[in-house]
Amino acid sequence: MSMNEPKKDTKSEDLRRLRIFNTKELALISVLSSLWIVSQIYLGPIISQITHVHGVIQRVFGWFLMLTLARLTGRFGRVTTMAAIASSATRIIRPGRIYALFVGFGYALGGLTFDLLYFLPFAKNIKGGVERIYLLAISSLSGAVALIPYLLFQLSVLGFYGFVVWLPLYAYEMVKSVALSILGTLIGISVLPQVDVWALKVGESTIENRRENPPNIEN
Repeated sequence: MSMNEPKKDTKSEDLRRLRIFNTKELALISVLSSLWIVSQIYLGPIISQITHVHGVIQRVFGWFLMLTLARLTGRFGRVTTMAAIASSATRIIRPGRIYALFVGFGYALGGLTFDLLYFLPFAKNIKGGVERIYLLAISSLSGAVALIPYLLFQLSVLGFYGFVVWLPLYAYEMVKSVALSILGTLIGISVLPQVDVWALKVGESTIENRRENPPNIEN
């Protein structure tokens, strides 16, 4: 029994580390969430008027921040928390509370999907060009998932046949939104070398985790 007790203690300690947010992570989540919120509130309308494209800041900057935060912390749950905070804050001021609730939940769901896919066990062993492709795939899928609550809301309002009539427009919106999410991830990939430098200072970063758990290569 005494031999098994240390193992249980170690496992419980590992679980605590996974669940608890340290001070640096809380600070990062707060800062990046604030940047997301402020940029959406103040820059979002301006960018939309200039480009005539809705959701540019929410998608491009949001998915850029998701990749940045995931890389800096190297821990699951941080991206989900940031996306939930940012989506709640940016939607609560919008007219039409039910509609805004569905849209906000979509962005939170997109953040959760990004979080889950980024921290899959096999993902830490992916490097180089394959890693970039995987990150773009993550942004594509999470960007599409973020639209599901919005589409369900439209389906409930319009009914099945009305929804089918407007389906081409929704398909276009989905393609555009996913493209913006991919663009945000591409920008994030371009600055990953600088992010990795800061990740070393944050502690428990992705780089440190990879060094502690190097991939097994069989010759």
